[in-house]
Amino acid sequence: MKKKKKWNKGGLRKKVFALCIAIVITAICGFALMGMIQLRTLQKMANETGELQALSVREQSEASMMQMAEKNMKNMAFSAADNTNWEVWELRNQAVTLAAQVEDVFLHPENYAETQIEPPKLENAGKLALQLMYSETANPSEEDMVMVHKLANLGPLMAKMIEDAEFDTQDLIISFPSGVSIFMDVNSGVKFGENGELLPYDPLVRPWWKAAVETHDVVLTHAVHSTLLNVSEFEFGVPVYVGDELVAIVESSMKLETFQEIVSVVDIGETGFSIVVSDDGKLIYSPRTEGELKMDDMLSSDVLGSGNESLNDVITTALTGEIGFRENVTVDGREYCVAYAPMQTANWTQMLFLEQAELEKPTDKLVQQLDMTMGTAIREYERSFRQSSWLTLGVMVLLVANAVLVALMFSGKLTNPINRMTESVRQITGDNFNFEMDNVYRTGDEIELLAQTFGELSARTKKYIKEIMEITAEKERIGAELSIATKIQADMLPKKFPLFPERKDFDVFASMTPAKEVAGDFYDIFMIDDDHLCLVVADVSGKGIPAALFMMVSKTLLENRALMGGTPAEIFTDVNKRLCDKNEEAMFVTVWMAIITLSTGHVIEANAGHEYPAIKKKDGDYELLQTQHGFVMGGYHKSQYENLEYDIAPGDRIFVYTDGVPEATDTKGERFEMERMVVSLNNHKDEEPEELLRSVREDVDKFVGEAEQFDDLTMLSFVYHPDRAE
Repeated sequence: MKKKKKWNKGGLRKKVFALCIAIVITAICGFALMGMIQLRTLQKMANETGELQALSVREQSEASMMQMAEKNMKNMAFSAADNTNWEVWELRNQAVTLAAQVEDVFLHPENYAETQIEPPKLENAGKLALQLMYSETANPSEEDMVMVHKLANLGPLMAKMIEDAEFDTQDLIISFPSGVSIFMDVNSGVKFGENGELLPYDPLVRPWWKAAVETHDVVLTHAVHSTLLNVSEFEFGVPVYVGDELVAIVESSMKLETFQEIVSVVDIGETGFSIVVSDDGKLIYSPRTEGELKMDDMLSSDVLGSGNESLNDVITTALTGEIGFRENVTVDGREYCVAYAPMQTANWTQMLFLEQAELEKPTDKLVQQLDMTMGTAIREYERSFRQSSWLTLGVMVLLVANAVLVALMFSGKLTNPINRMTESVRQITGDNFNFEMDNVYRTGDEIELLAQTFGELSARTKKYIKEIMEITAEKERIGAELSIATKIQADMLPKKFPLFPERKDFDVFASMTPAKEVAGDFYDIFMIDDDHLCLVVADVSGKGIPAALFMMVSKTLLENRALMGGTPAEIFTDVNKRLCDKNEEAMFVTVWMAIITLSTGHVIEANAGHEYPAIKKKDGDYELLQTQHGFVMGGYHKSQYENLEYDIAPGDRIFVYTDGVPEATDTKGERFEMERMVVSLNNHKDEEPEELLRSVREDVDKFVGEAEQFDDLTMLSFVYHPDRAE
């Protein structure tokens, strides 16, 4: 009988068994520990990557949002100020136009019959009516009353002006030094006392009368209270002189309430609002009922007296007459973005305020969504990590009885996708947000879920980047279109100098530098026939695409009409009517035109609200030819224009320009002015036209320095050389 083999405690079999068990346990523990460390490393990298992504997205989004906000708010401020300025300009234009008619009555009384005019009547309350009122000390002469009755012929014109303005104009008044006033308004019912007696009206104590007499020019008052009508209003005063004698002052007014309605229509978000500030820092309008921008009951709040340094600084900058934008402006403890633009007619400034927090909402929402996505991924990872830990412990117990090969295969299957995922996460830097699902991650467990979560996060991030790139592409498209518009506009202007190389009897050169991509200025030089040269320099109101379109229409109409024949005044009259037709945007253009007879040197010119030309005799200096202007073209369809005729001799020169030259402004807000321009011309008076324009431009650039060009800059130089003709 054979004996059973005994288990040798120190035998090779036990050692091999113990070694295998030790190897398996050590391998399992090692791989499990490595997997946990890698998972923890992945968690840390995911957190850091999420923070970097959120920071990058916030920085890029905030920069893009602020650039868009600056552009949009500046455009809105310009549009709002332009709209408000138009209402004030229309009120001023009514007073100026009516004053011109009053002057005509005084100069030509024989053309007007005496017309009946009566004092206010209660039955005319609420109706437009022409009324005659007296001050308590009024003592008109018989001759004064004759003129009053002749001026009553202007009643229909005054009524038409108020009706055309849709009753935004409160009243039109013609007042005389004798204390007599002619009213046109709907307020007949409020001009009587409690006992039914007619109240007196003394124009000589009104601010508009005093200011007009003092300045001898058109004036605009701040908001004042009318004791007669018991309302607050703005008032224009236009003096009328016959010779050196003041014969009357015309007044037009608008209710403060009407002006506030015009300003308050601006829609700039939930927290936005608009204010208007006068050139001396007075708050003309504000919707705020309390705080640093609250209007006081006296309508004269000094907005620069708030003690708020950031608010005072932006208002002081805005009052320089520029279009601008400022962020981080504190008002009543809140941070605002502020855009501002000037109102040229009143010399006021309109300012738009929008809380900075409202602009940052889209960025905050985007970052919150990114944080939520990353947080979900991290929480899912932590849950997966805990499950994996327990699973690893269970596998360790089971694998003690398994072979080393099974342990190695399992550990490899567990760690390989994690290593791959770790490497992919490391590569997520800068603008590389690409994380794609791969077969190595399709393990059917939490690793696959974590990989799917990272894939979704990558796709969302790429989507956000694509949207930002699309916004950038749209901006580039708009820039390309503006470049094309600039080229089209430039091609319309004569630019291949010399324009008439076969002509030796004159020399001419012109240049135009736009302030924006496209300009509102233009010039034109063309031969009407072999003996008549036409020169044109013009400046359209406004900037950008609208001004460029109006410029092209104006240039075409002027050239076509000039080629039909006639004097500049006749050409202006016809073109003005065409420009006024369907001019719903109320744009206008200032124009200087001269037709030169080259054989004789005879010049016929007309001026529609443009700058004075500078004339230089052969051996003299440049001097401004200051003559009476006609009204701007496109402003009033019945405007009439006059010709100015003079002769030039061989060697005489003509220099014409737009207001971009004298109004060029340096960084301190100081303008180049006419005086510096004339000095510059005379410093280079003997240079040929092209060199002369280059020299004047260099003087302007040197004066302006680093300041941004605000307006288009156009110049034209002409020299008469009949002695050089063949």
